[in-house]
Amino acid sequence: MNTQLDLFHGKVLTVEQQEEVNNFIKRQAERAVDSQNNVNRIITLLEEAGFVQGKDYDSNFDVYEVTKENMFGYSYNNTNYEYEVTYMNAVGGVYLKVNTIKDGKIKEYTASIDREGNKLMCTSITSQYRYYKPSSLYTKFNEYNERKVNELEYNNKQKIALDIVVAKYQKLYPKAEVKISSDYYRRSYSSFPTVKVKFESGSSVEFTLGYGDEMEKERFHKKYDAQTETIENLLERFNSQKAK
Repeated sequence: MNTQLDLFHGKVLTVEQQEEVNNFIKRQAERAVDSQNNVNRIITLLEEAGFVQGKDYDSNFDVYEVTKENMFGYSYNNTNYEYEVTYMNAVGGVYLKVNTIKDGKIKEYTASIDREGNKLMCTSITSQYRYYKPSSLYTKFNEYNERKVNELEYNNKQKIALDIVVAKYQKLYPKAEVKISSDYYRRSYSSFPTVKVKFESGSSVEFTLGYGDEMEKERFHKKYDAQTETIENLLERFNSQKAK
């Protein structure tokens, strides 16, 4: 079999192996060019739609030369081998600066963007897994970030209201355990906060918050009567019911 000596790497490669290494280097270079073109196109679409770099989006895309050991060949037929190769590496991309709530504050996180033709997709801010016109994505981006700001404001008001209700019932019933709890909507399974007042007997009453600007005006949610809701009492009650 024909062989040739790579003096730089000090390893003997067959002609076929050298061709494989050359093809890898070529593919990586082409990938770097394609990635750069894609990033440039995404940035152009974002700018045309009104996104501002540094404020609404940014890029961590980079192309650099790397030298490292890489695995070639295939393990299934024992033709795999390691070879040190120098090639162009492309990493990163373009991302939106999206609001999130963390530790009671608005924080930014990076949300990646994909492109298909002249449309863009960012699943972090849209309810559908699809590509949008850049102008439509810009609208959704602003709406999403504004919702997070409003959500934080609502959460802060909710926390204050919960604390007020807890303090109220702690004062009224100092021997009871009063704490913030939660329940959920049966249809959507989404949760909501409650204030649970649990008495020494085991009986309890739960309240939900009021509406709008009157959250601290609690509403009755549900009760549990430990004296009448024991299993024994329940069985006796069922046993005494008339037959249909």
